Amino acid sequence: MQHKRKLPTETETDAYSLSVPRETQATLHSLLDALESMDRRTALELEWLDKSSAEDDLKNFVRRDILSRHQTRRMPLHDAVEDLRAQYGTGFSGTSS
Repeated sequence: MQHKRKLPTETETDAYSLSVPRETQATLHSLLDALESMDRRTALELEWLDKSSAEDDLKNFVRRDILSRHQTRRMPLHDAVEDLRAQYGTGFSGTSS
């Protein structure tokens, strides 16, 4: 007779999932999706910039502007994710920012 033994992380995730409201989980996943989308869009902008034929000084100026705007837009979402994690602990499975 074989028994499937759960790993400690599986057990913790199962127990934790029950204690976090579905709405909160959905909110967290929406925030993480938005952050991922923003990061991807910024990476594409930087890639486009690197491929451009503009002078290096101009590229550096534009790069700083892109990264500054990205950070400004990203921080409120990142803070909201961290607030949810702090409120419900760090047990959100498979999430990262």
